[in-house]
Amino acid sequence: MLLLIYFVITCIVAFVLVKLIDKFLPSGARIIVSVVLWAVCIVIAYFIYASIMKPIEFKNEKEARFAVAVKTMLDIKKLQTGYKSVNGQFADNFDELIKFVEEGEFEIISRKDTSIVDVARNAAFGIKADENGVGGFYKDVVITEKLGSVSVKDSLFKNSERYKRLNVVKVGNIEVPVSMKTGLVSRNDMNISVFQAVIDKDALLADLDQDLVKSENKVESIDEINGPKITLGSLEEVSLTGNWPKKYGKNE
Repeated sequence: MLLLIYFVITCIVAFVLVKLIDKFLPSGARIIVSVVLWAVCIVIAYFIYASIMKPIEFKNEKEARFAVAVKTMLDIKKLQTGYKSVNGQFADNFDELIKFVEEGEFEIISRKDTSIVDVARNAAFGIKADENGVGGFYKDVVITEKLGSVSVKDSLFKNSERYKRLNVVKVGNIEVPVSMKTGLVSRNDMNISVFQAVIDKDALLADLDQDLVKSENKVESIDEINGPKITLGSLEEVSLTGNWPKKYGKNE
């Protein structure tokens, strides 16, 4: 709508100038001056169009690149979560994650809730079970049984090799490294494994208008990725969330 308004104003100004030229200039000079003015108006209209479209094009390209980056982050989260379920802590580096995908397995476990006689509690209260060993207090237990196993690759990245490239985000000719660190956070006298993955927005948008990139890094909105980094997890908190809005992908 704003573009249309500027275009109409430019046309009106051009029309008025042409009328004034037609009225006050000699006939010999009218054509030349009119052509020059129309050319100037066209150039002005182009620059107005370009100035309006620049932030729109930047936004579209930015969101496309952020979507690729977030997809990589979600793959890292999925893989790190699987790694911790097997090893009890997060992987320190991407080579370790690749090895886990290619060599690791997830156990398939059957879990069944049931109740059994609480022998210790019955003894404490002097309760005797009947001839079948039944009676008195019961307790709830979970019976687990290993049914088999499945490879990590088939479970998480079947028919895909993208797990080998999680250390970099590639968009066109732009390649941005993904940095990843692990650590421990103390909670209730326990050391809990944490990790954080980071992608630099400046590097991801390096070939775009730098004034718009600077503005992007200062944005504060629930619908945008705030700050100069795209982050997943934390080294200070027990968290696996990212700093992106839901339009880019799940963030629970």
